[in-house]
Amino acid sequence: MTNKELIQSVSQKAALTKQATEQLLHQTVQIITETLKEGGDVKIQHFGSLSVSAHKARTVTNPRNGKKTEVPAKEVWTFKANERMKKAVNESKVESRKSKAKKSK
Repeated sequence: MTNKELIQSVSQKAALTKQATEQLLHQTVQIITETLKEGGDVKIQHFGSLSVSAHKARTVTNPRNGKKTEVPAKEVWTFKANERMKKAVNESKVESRKSKAKKSK
């Protein structure tokens, strides 16, 4: 789903204008980004959580030539889906596979 498709879908379901929905989405992303920058976590009920974790500096070896390279320390963000979200996605995939199997017979 693209940003444009998301805005259209939300605006229809929430009875908002596309401009208001776009502004709402933009502000939501900005707030999430600021929270993660400050080291906070973002937890959205029935969806999942976003957090930032630190990766230590390390030395890696290129398997092709054996050359060692230093990878600097950095912070990365991670997303962990809520159990309800995982279950919903997995159920839809199982149903999709079942319907595809029936069509191919």
